[in-house]
Amino acid sequence: MTRQTPVPLTLAFVKADTPMFAEVIEQLRSDITLSDARRRDMISGLQRTAKALALPPGDVPCDSRWLQPRLSKVAPAALGLTPKSWQNAVSDARAALAHFGLVERRFNRIEDLSPAWHALWADVLASGDKTLQPALCRFVHF
Repeated sequence: MTRQTPVPLTLAFVKADTPMFAEVIEQLRSDITLSDARRRDMISGLQRTAKALALPPGDVPCDSRWLQPRLSKVAPAALGLTPKSWQNAVSDARAALAHFGLVERRFNRIEDLSPAWHALWADVLASGDKTLQPALCRFVHF
């Protein structure tokens, strides 16, 4: 008879081979393809995110479906962070996961737009108006 280690209820729907934040942090520490500053920021983002979830990095799975509902409940002020600092921490954590292929990188490619939106966005970009692109980019790709 095989003995199985019980899985915590919070991880019941996470694949068994899903890496944890602690594993990604260790891989980042030895990754020479990143600058020291970028490596530090990614590690900090993973650690801050784990701390915000009140879990050690070894107990936080690199699973976006597990993370998303929990991160949406975090109140940055309760952690002593500004909303922008929290946004940066989550962004750095996501970048670390994307660096190792654990989540997809976010791309806003014009080719991903429907034909009507593609034509409209191409016209906006062709206008050369430097104020429109930053203001409308997220909306158009939404």
